[in-house]
Amino acid sequence: ERLATDLEAAGLRVLIDDRAGVSPGVRFKDAELIGVPTIANVVRGVANEVSPTIEVKDRKSGERDDIALAAAVDHLVAVCS
Repeated sequence: ERLATDLEAAGLRVLIDDRAGVSPGVRFKDAELIGVPTIANVVRGVANEVSPTIEVKDRKSGERDDIALAAAVDHLVAVCS
């Protein structure tokens, strides 16, 4: 939620899919269906990791990158602008 707040403050539109009882596969499929251009996958427990990373996927190119959480806002602003 903190990452979403920081991204919104940087001018990006954010959609958090935190539906209970829905598998990640269904969430990814739904994101594809509605046309989400960039997906940032933040796994549960990321705040407790020593060097937390998130997975960023560009829907158009299919590229996936692991990005340090500390650099996520700057990376996503650059990618989404």
